[in-house]
Amino acid sequence: MDTTRKIIVLLCLLASCGLANAQGGLRVDGIFDGYGRQKGAVLIELAKDVLGRHTRISRYRSLTIPVDSAAVRTTLDAIRTDLKNGTVLAESQKDGMTETGYYHLSEKTGRPENEYILFSAKSPKMTLIYIRGDFPPSRLEDELGKLKDLFIKVDNKRIKL
Repeated sequence: MDTTRKIIVLLCLLASCGLANAQGGLRVDGIFDGYGRQKGAVLIELAKDVLGRHTRISRYRSLTIPVDSAAVRTTLDAIRTDLKNGTVLAESQKDGMTETGYYHLSEKTGRPENEYILFSAKSPKMTLIYIRGDFPPSRLEDELGKLKDLFIKVDNKRIKL
């Protein structure tokens, strides 16, 4: 095999590894990608190398945007689709619409980590959070509590999660 073919095969392998590490084709991934580029949006992504010393969370992704009824409906539709065999851990509604929710997605076969989606649409902001980690749903609150002490710097500004 010549060098060019070896490089192409290597690049394909690297790309497939990156895709395997993604959120696994979840519909909420499109929410992060689409609304995360809007003006006024705050998109934060943290991986295990940042979180590892403080928590059992291996991936954290959050999006905060101004409340928009179309965005809220689209996000809730995406959550319902991703929740197929998952569990609603907690949910509150106001005027027939989901205002907040904690969701545990179905466990992936052969993967020790669990996936969670957290949602809040309280005026003036909508927040969507995706979390993946090696802990059961009963420990979600504890792991979220550990994030309260975690700060990150963005554009020389200190942001508290």
